[in-house]
Amino acid sequence: MIIGSKIYRFDEIDSTNEYAKSLIKQAPEGTIVLADRQTAGKGRLGKSWYSPDGGLWMSVILHPPQIALISVITGIAICESLSCYGVLAFIKWPNDILLNGKKIAGILTEIIGNVVILGIGINLNIRTFPEELKDYASSVFLETKKHLGKKMIYQTLCTELNYVYMLLKNKEVPHILMKWRNYTTMLGRDVIIELPDKKMMTGRVLDIANNGSLIIRLPTGKVERILAGECQLKLVK
Repeated sequence: MIIGSKIYRFDEIDSTNEYAKSLIKQAPEGTIVLADRQTAGKGRLGKSWYSPDGGLWMSVILHPPQIALISVITGIAICESLSCYGVLAFIKWPNDILLNGKKIAGILTEIIGNVVILGIGINLNIRTFPEELKDYASSVFLETKKHLGKKMIYQTLCTELNYVYMLLKNKEVPHILMKWRNYTTMLGRDVIIELPDKKMMTGRVLDIANNGSLIIRLPTGKVERILAGECQLKLVK
């Protein structure tokens, strides 16, 4: 198994992603940095990530054949892992995992040459959140009243991530995208996308493309493919 070939475990660290970056010259593929809490957890687009005790915070060093699908396969692995314990979570493109409409997990990919540092944060058993996060963030425990053991979820996640990563290595993209469709509620939904230049785009989600881009139909009928990049997406209720 590639994922978890080597593990660095900490009670506390500033950022698992940052530590993983320091290892890329000597660490084998699949090396994991795991921490009980982060003091400077990193989110997407330069945001911070609330990372107290009670969550699963980890980073994985990968050498993928196709970088664009890393967030796709990771979302699948997280949802598959939670479903093993009766928790039905959903993927929100490009990197969020939702439960009852609230964010319970996130994915961060940082690219250094041909290496990807894959950051995963899952809010498992966190009981309280800062006031500014309460409207959109939650935990598995708060949404289901289930206390899921961190070691148990970690082991399951490594297995599931290894499985979908091997699908990627073997170029089984149609199989990957089929799994993604099973775990998203976005198909047919109207969305608002903020582009890197701050322009707003609205449309209806049609599908996901082989390169991980989101296929949407604009109000004009034109079909566009949106790469994750610096985009932010909001679901229209």
